[in-house]
Amino acid sequence: MSRWRVIGWVALFFAVLGAAEVLDRFRFPAPQMILAMVVGAGLALAGRLPSKMPREISIGAQAMLGVLMGSYLEISLLGSIGLALIPVLAVTIATLVLSVLVALAFARVADVELPTATLGLLAGGSAAVVACADEMDADPRRVAFMQYLRVALVALSAPALAAILDDGDRVARVPAAVTSSVTDPDLPHWMVVGRGDQVAGLCIAVVLCLVGIKLGRRLGLPSPALIGPMLITALLTALGLSHGYAPTNLLKESLFVIIGFEVGTRFTRTVVVEMAKMIPGMTLTIVVLSAAVGALAFVVAAFVDLELSDIYLATTPGGINAVLATAESMDANLPLIASVQSIRLLLMMLALPLLLRGLRYLRDRRANSEEPQRELVTH
Repeated sequence: MSRWRVIGWVALFFAVLGAAEVLDRFRFPAPQMILAMVVGAGLALAGRLPSKMPREISIGAQAMLGVLMGSYLEISLLGSIGLALIPVLAVTIATLVLSVLVALAFARVADVELPTATLGLLAGGSAAVVACADEMDADPRRVAFMQYLRVALVALSAPALAAILDDGDRVARVPAAVTSSVTDPDLPHWMVVGRGDQVAGLCIAVVLCLVGIKLGRRLGLPSPALIGPMLITALLTALGLSHGYAPTNLLKESLFVIIGFEVGTRFTRTVVVEMAKMIPGMTLTIVVLSAAVGALAFVVAAFVDLELSDIYLATTPGGINAVLATAESMDANLPLIASVQSIRLLLMMLALPLLLRGLRYLRDRRANSEEPQRELVTH
């Protein structure tokens, strides 16, 4: 890549990062990734891209994203919730099953590839799902479009629905406890890791990336650059052996911008036209999925002594940042909501290898069943 192309990418990166910061102040959902995708797609369609983004940068962003996701597993939060966590986690597993079932129906009705439909409707970890779509035999452009349509709908509806379900009878809580052990919420925005010594924390994160990628490749995991670091970081976070390595603030936002660019620059006019036609069907599908998860929350509320609005926010299909912001403004049960949302994110990502194998099995089975029919037609 020439010097001027590097300068072009750097200028574009900081321009998007700054604009996303403005959108973030207005609670725009996932502004860094969405804005980067839109800008990247616009430049690609206009033929004005500086150059193709180096694959090494994409792999590094995936690995750091894996470290970020693994840092969500805080055992101290789970212990503060007690046995009430069990039925809510059951809803988390049911949400995964519902996502797959809805994706199967959508793939058949809308004539979309099954891997693309499944990843596009997977309820949780939108940035990570988009980042590893390529290696899951899915179209990252369509996956990103479906994922962020879901995030937008959840982010827009969660505050209103939670307010309707809230009965106003709450005990005051301390929201700072949610992030105190991994990330200090009072850090200056320029800092790049969770807390304490920035150099030491960043070095730990880099080591987790390198070791995780090697482990992921050794185990033959899909998207080893993402899932390998996530598994090692989750173990380290759960054991409480170290802290302060979670990407935050400027680094976290930069990761989302890079992944957004990587996906957006692949858009073509044909893909844009196809996705525009899919919007009504996709919107209906996402609403059905959200309604089904909401119904599960009502069922759980009948068996546990928890606020219905808390259960709803804990089980919404995605939009974790918007959900946590809503919960904090309502003085909701943040330990419950943050724990369940984070665990669901990890469960969704851990289920990806099994989903990949299942999707490949269904694809091969369908291909084998269609082969005799082709032979009959030929003869």
